[in-house]
Order: sequence, then C-alpha cells, then structure tokens
Amino acid sequence: MNLVLLTGCRGAPSINLVGSFFPGWMLCIAVGVVGSFVLRQVFIKTNIEPHLQPRPLVYFCLWVFITLSSWLLFFRS
Repeated sequence: MNLVLLTGCRGAPSINLVGSFFPGWMLCIAVGVVGSFVLRQVFIKTNIEPHLQPRPLVYFCLWVFITLSSWLLFFRS
C-alpha cells in the first residue's frame, strides 16, 4: 500500500551545464528573472509601466508566472 503512494517520487531533474549538473529549478528561476527584465523593458518602451500598480507585486507575479511556465515547458513528463 505504501509503495503506491510513492510512485510519483523521482529524483530532481538535473541539467548538464558546462560539465556540472544543476537542478532544473535553478534554470527555471534564472529564466524567470531574465524574462521579467525583458518584459519590463517592453513595458517601458510601450508606456505600459506607469499603469502597473503596485509595480513590485506585478513584477513578482510575472516572475513567478514565467518561472512556473518554464518548469512546465522544460520538465513536464
């Protein structure tokens, strides 16, 4: 009975990056940070940023969204 509950437990996905293995979540966090900065620049160029209130919460939620989306995109299996 207990083994049935553990069928979803696997090791964390690792990525070989320049000969060193990093956990997949670190890559997804980095993708989220870079994506948030890129979208911030897009928002500034299109004059959308002044309308985003409260800005820290908006960019935090955007970072979380990009991070979790990249996790699903890269590691859904």
